[in-house]
Amino acid sequence: MIDKNAVFDLIGASGALWCRTDMDAMDLADAVQFVNACHLPVMSVAPNMIQTVWAWLESSNVKIMTRFYLEGKKITESAISDVAVQVNTALRQGAHGAQIFLTCAMLKDLVEQIYVVRDDLFFNKDLIIGFDIGDVGPFDWTDIFANLRKINASAVVVAFTCDTGDKSDFVGRIYGMLNAWNAENKFDLHFAFGPNLLRIEQAQRLVERLQPELKNKLRFWINV
Repeated sequence: MIDKNAVFDLIGASGALWCRTDMDAMDLADAVQFVNACHLPVMSVAPNMIQTVWAWLESSNVKIMTRFYLEGKKITESAISDVAVQVNTALRQGAHGAQIFLTCAMLKDLVEQIYVVRDDLFFNKDLIIGFDIGDVGPFDWTDIFANLRKINASAVVVAFTCDTGDKSDFVGRIYGMLNAWNAENKFDLHFAFGPNLLRIEQAQRLVERLQPELKNKLRFWINV
């Protein structure tokens, strides 16, 4: 069993809690208690959990993020409109921002449709775009970063859903992303590896070596 305290001790102020979609009210209450006890600045929940969690955190400084997933290689105008409505609802219910996960191939379509309304939809809120790094090629990051700058993303969050150990070339993929990072990127860098101490330590070391200026802009999302 993973000792969640050991994980959060390792990442310190960079830690954030990721709540599973199958958590009931009692689980959520425990999660909120943990966030408060550990002084975590932010937690991520499914859209249908926002109102419950917000009622408990309304008087605190903890930010509530919610997440959405877009599947496929193309995004229709209708799909983007639907997501925009859901995001707007979530923000009105108490979310401080949205994490939108999609494939690299879908990003351009999303940006073209949403950048015009970005500032109105996310006024004073966070827009975080997420990818599975296993689906991103080493030469894709330049275009990805350019598109994230275009929509004034608050952060990019990198997940790693298919970890096959040494065969997965995890270090090489993180290296490629950090090597492509440039000073124009004003957004933060988030990782969502779960309570995987090895991957967290590897990512920390690579950031310190390749992009040390990002050290204070890191966030590790931990689901426990």
